[in-house]
Amino acid sequence: MNRTKILTLALAVSFLTSSNLAFSSEIKDKSNIKQVSSKQLKGQVQDYRIEYINAPWWESFNDPNLSAYIAKSAEANHDIKMATLRVSESQALLSESLGKEFPIIGIGSDYSFQKTSGSTKFASLSVPSVVQNSFTLPLNVRYEVDLWRKNRDKTIGMSKELEAVRCDEKAAFISLTSEVAAIYFNAVKTDKLIELQKNIIDLRKNIAELTKEKNNFGLCSTSDVILADKALTEAQSKLNDLEKYQSLFLNQLAVLTGQSVDNSLFLKRTSFDEIKGLQNLPLNLSSDVILKRPDILKAEAELQKAKIDVSLARKDFLPDISLSGQFGFNSNTFSKVLNWDSYVASIGVGVAETIFSGGQRRARLKAKKFHYEQLFENYQKTILTSFQEVNDSLVALKTDGQKDKDNLNRLRLEKENLDLIDAKYKEGLISYLDTLEYKEKYAMLEQEQIQSKVDNIIDSLSLYKAAGGKITETVSAN
Repeated sequence: MNRTKILTLALAVSFLTSSNLAFSSEIKDKSNIKQVSSKQLKGQVQDYRIEYINAPWWESFNDPNLSAYIAKSAEANHDIKMATLRVSESQALLSESLGKEFPIIGIGSDYSFQKTSGSTKFASLSVPSVVQNSFTLPLNVRYEVDLWRKNRDKTIGMSKELEAVRCDEKAAFISLTSEVAAIYFNAVKTDKLIELQKNIIDLRKNIAELTKEKNNFGLCSTSDVILADKALTEAQSKLNDLEKYQSLFLNQLAVLTGQSVDNSLFLKRTSFDEIKGLQNLPLNLSSDVILKRPDILKAEAELQKAKIDVSLARKDFLPDISLSGQFGFNSNTFSKVLNWDSYVASIGVGVAETIFSGGQRRARLKAKKFHYEQLFENYQKTILTSFQEVNDSLVALKTDGQKDKDNLNRLRLEKENLDLIDAKYKEGLISYLDTLEYKEKYAMLEQEQIQSKVDNIIDSLSLYKAAGGKITETVSAN
């Protein structure tokens, strides 16, 4: 075989593949496309969920039950699984886009049979009947020359889409864990409120009975009896509402952690008296922390992809250039189909340009520009909303924290007053009915303090969520 021909063919194939390898190397260096493992491509979350969950933050509450529910939700929640699968889907699409930058190599075989009738005559000469076989075994190589960087831009655009989906996944983790914690604390709070409400009902039953006895002796009016019965009925109605909310909270907790709601009332939870708020929470957050929120990073990635789409729409006006090559064997007999004397080789260049498309390309370019402007407005709106949410959380944390301190102070003073009331009762200075009314007032004040304590804890969760899961200050339970 002629070595010059073989060398020429080898150089042609080398050119087709080396051009793509150069583009691929440039993508790795400049576009920052992260290589993903096979485990991640299968949709697993084990490799990065620890960072997204932010376990140290939840452990600062010193509640093993809460930490267990947070871990369970990250493992079993269906919204998280869907978010993770969307990441895997985007990774696969990115790999597909990257694959389009490589040459397409194919191999095939072809057989044809041709026979002429032999009835054709030319210049008194008769053409004899001909039977001809053709066996072809070609190796085809085709490569679209990315002279205008269309394929590369598409790949970079897909990498930006993957960034946006990853931000969605991280936001889903932050939102889910914050919601699980808020529901858990509300369930613990409701447990305590139900306990106190039952005590209030017992007190009001005693008050109603003593009021009726006073009325029998003419020491109070019938109106007082009616008011006492009304207060008892209201207390029982409030207990029903609290039990309803308890079931709702526990059902939500079961669903968020991937468990059946049939046994939600038996979900483990700590005593309200053991839960602790957090100390050393930041009084303000730097803009750098806020700008790293997942929703802002997502909006930024979408804006960058939209800019690439505009560039691609402009490049649609440029011609497509492609290279093609073929090497194989062609023989009239099957026995010689792999004979080097039967080899064929070819290489070609093609240029294609659309002359008229009915204004499609121009309309597409305008649409991409308008879409970019929409995403730019959304990016600005997301930043403003993020700063508002952080400021709202900081204000709520400050005001509710002060309210809880005030309620604790009121509760302390009321306890001192209740001790004095008990002392007066023992000395016979006031009636037992009066002591019951003060005890009821103290129990209701306890409920207010329970609510303010949990409100303050949930405010810390809101700040955590508003900060995108990044609160740099060291926190601890108090």
